[in-house]
Amino acid sequence: MPELEKINELQDGNLIHPEYRLWLTSMPSSVFPVPVLQGGLKLTNEPPKGLKANMTRSLTDIGEARYEGCTKSREYKKLVFALAYFHAAILERRKYGAIGWNIAYEWMNSDFNTSELNLRMYLDE
Repeated sequence: MPELEKINELQDGNLIHPEYRLWLTSMPSSVFPVPVLQGGLKLTNEPPKGLKANMTRSLTDIGEARYEGCTKSREYKKLVFALAYFHAAILERRKYGAIGWNIAYEWMNSDFNTSELNLRMYLDE
């Protein structure tokens, strides 16, 4: 990271190619160089607000081909709807912080995707 910081701080335009772009992804970290953060654009992918919007996003992310492709379609659709509801409720619950939770856990879309893939695997087998 210190080397990245040095490269980023170069001010001479002749040393850096005009088409140079750097794409980084990071969790919040105290060791990430501040000049790199200050010199870049920030993009975030925040979950939508509300239970309905969260469920819509989760079900849309699955895609129609995957949604219709399970061998036990009826059971899959009911269970994936319940899973999307649970996922949306957990995302909404995060705004209350640690109240009511024993261990803080950042529930993410990857958790939903993994759960959905496991659900489909169990039904297909």
